[in-house]
Amino acid sequence: MNNFQIRTARPNDLPRIKQIIRQAKTLLKVRQVDQWQDGYPNEEILQDDLARGKGYVLETRGEVHGYFALSFEDEIPYRRIEQGAWLTDGAYCVLHRFALTEKLRGTGAAIKVLEFWEQAALAQHIFSLRADTHPQNIPMQHLLARRGFTNCGIIFVRAHQARHAFEKALCR
Repeated sequence: MNNFQIRTARPNDLPRIKQIIRQAKTLLKVRQVDQWQDGYPNEEILQDDLARGKGYVLETRGEVHGYFALSFEDEIPYRRIEQGAWLTDGAYCVLHRFALTEKLRGTGAAIKVLEFWEQAALAQHIFSLRADTHPQNIPMQHLLARRGFTNCGIIFVRAHQARHAFEKALCR
């Protein structure tokens, strides 16, 4: 199953997106990763993604099996990094709320999302990709490292939660 398509999420996708996020929260809990166990991301955040055109779904055969958001905004948690430094200064694009159904894990879908992210940034003349993940979310850290991202240090998100901060500088 590698016939993946990515499109901007629509309001009628919200029930399926919420289901995918719930599944991801459960998987993280089973793996004893304390990420997304505090109510984040909630429906309000997902609705905001959709209203602002930041949310995307990954489909295969017309069925939604993945969700993520891209932000081209300067984000407060990314302004201060500890135990390291960003690779670049200036504009960047952040990947948020990335989740796939179990059906798509190990199929190359995650790579497709990261390739889409890179192309979306380049289309906006943005040459830096940034992401953060929980210190215990080893699968996400490995995915980013395999795709050329550097672990740049620690940032702090909601309620001062530490996250590993990654960046990839793109060729101009």
